[in-house]
Amino acid sequence: MRLLVRRALLASSLIFLLTGCGVFHDYARDHQIHLFSLGVADFISPVKLKMAVIPFTDEAGLGTPEAGPNISRLLTEEFNRRSELLTLPAGEVARAVAIRGYTYPLSPEQVIQLGRDLNANIIVEGAIAQLDQHSQRKGWRKIIRYFTKQQRYVEAMLLVTIYDASNGVVLASRANSATYKFGGSPKKDPFVTTTETPPPPQEAIEESLDMAISEAYHRSLDGLAALPFKAQVTERVGEKTVAIAFGTEVGLSKGEEFAYLPTQEVLTNAINVPYQIPGAPKAHLRVTEVTPGRSVLEIIDGEVHPGEYIETWDN
Repeated sequence: MRLLVRRALLASSLIFLLTGCGVFHDYARDHQIHLFSLGVADFISPVKLKMAVIPFTDEAGLGTPEAGPNISRLLTEEFNRRSELLTLPAGEVARAVAIRGYTYPLSPEQVIQLGRDLNANIIVEGAIAQLDQHSQRKGWRKIIRYFTKQQRYVEAMLLVTIYDASNGVVLASRANSATYKFGGSPKKDPFVTTTETPPPPQEAIEESLDMAISEAYHRSLDGLAALPFKAQVTERVGEKTVAIAFGTEVGLSKGEEFAYLPTQEVLTNAINVPYQIPGAPKAHLRVTEVTPGRSVLEIIDGEVHPGEYIETWDN
């Protein structure tokens, strides 16, 4: 019997190793593997994208008003890992949302307004959708279930939606779940008839949420990487020059080229999410002056007006 148990343990260990322990899977893109930076799409924007993460909504009933803001702050810190992103301080974003009185979920019009208020390219919103615990056998414990006991897990789920702030279009929308093991099932006392399960420790709750935040980060990168840098024309400086409210803080430099691509068509998918299809360029521009928070661009050809959005252009 001991020999059989040892063989079962060896077989289960091999199965566990071959399933890719320590590898992040992006189920939004056909189980794409994320190992460190491996498998992460390259950002197409030549400059940093400015991101704002608004306070999350607590739909799981964690019982503290700071739960949502803390999640947005931690997710902001997670996105700070990417050099292609410039993340706004969570407190600054929270104040802007409070002034407007916006609540979850945002409408496309509210996304666009927040993007203008914060001068951001990307708006991120979300909710703590679920936080519960369960007991079960996983991995090799299923194979030798008669010799093992169930383990206790905390499962957290975060709903995260990422928008293009220039038009309110959804770039990525994911339900990110994570399960954290924190011990074995409690021993049953034959003299106690209650069926209540003791609550998980605070450490287990925090670990599960941290894991869900990490998953949200990895699964959101593809949607962000495909976004060109867009900026609203804020003013006409001269007959053939205009200005935008971005500059050295996002890495803009003289000579960077932009184009004005008006919307040609708007398509709506099966879940009623609109997508804008840009047309051919109607104007080409080149950066001639750069300062913090402002750049001046020369209109090389075509015409563009204040309030319209231009985007980086690679010939």
